Amino acid sequence: MTAFRQELEEICNEEWAKIKQGNFFRLAESDLTTELYIKAMVQVFHYTKNNAINQAAATFPEDHKKVGLLRFAMKHALEELGHENMVVRDLTSLGVDQEVFNTQPLPATEALNGYLDSVALRGGVIPRLGYSFWAEDSYEHLEGLLTACKTKLKLTDDQLTFFIAHAVIDEKHADDVNNAIDRWVETEEEKESVRQVARTSLFLTGQILECVAEQYLQDKPELRLTA
Repeated sequence: MTAFRQELEEICNEEWAKIKQGNFFRLAESDLTTELYIKAMVQVFHYTKNNAINQAAATFPEDHKKVGLLRFAMKHALEELGHENMVVRDLTSLGVDQEVFNTQPLPATEALNGYLDSVALRGGVIPRLGYSFWAEDSYEHLEGLLTACKTKLKLTDDQLTFFIAHAVIDEKHADDVNNAIDRWVETEEEKESVRQVARTSLFLTGQILECVAEQYLQDKPELRLTA
């Protein structure tokens, strides 16, 4: 691992540590319910459906001469297309009405989507690598949640395809992203843009989980947590 990617990993680990101290993970660790899981996965659907699109949009401001970088981004976008359907499949297996996917995203989810759209259109492919860096390689941080889904909710691997089958796909994507960072992120300005997007996009993802927890607790005030 290069020194820069090591630095990125440390930034992301710090953000994950903060996220895991929040209400969502505290609720999930104490008593994960099907309701909480469904609420979280609906938000995952709402931002995953945009990932391929904003990845492709990131090519718009790039120099046409950067053929390798453009090829990477376009190929990655194509391979991300439709991954939200894994969420649909998983929740449908629980008997969830598909109408739930027509609901409006929570505010933090809209904030993440808007931020990534802005990054793509203003900054291009390189800054967006900061998002891909952690999003393609986050499963170690979600291992406890996945275990709870299996032990507490009794979900099978076939009902957790977004986490399990998706992880296999993302293993290759993570390698591709790491190679792209090593090859094309050169200047200090470019490195700082990747750092900033990694930090901000992960922070906003944490806010999505906190919004989910707050929505859940509104329906169950007896569970409201204290610091």
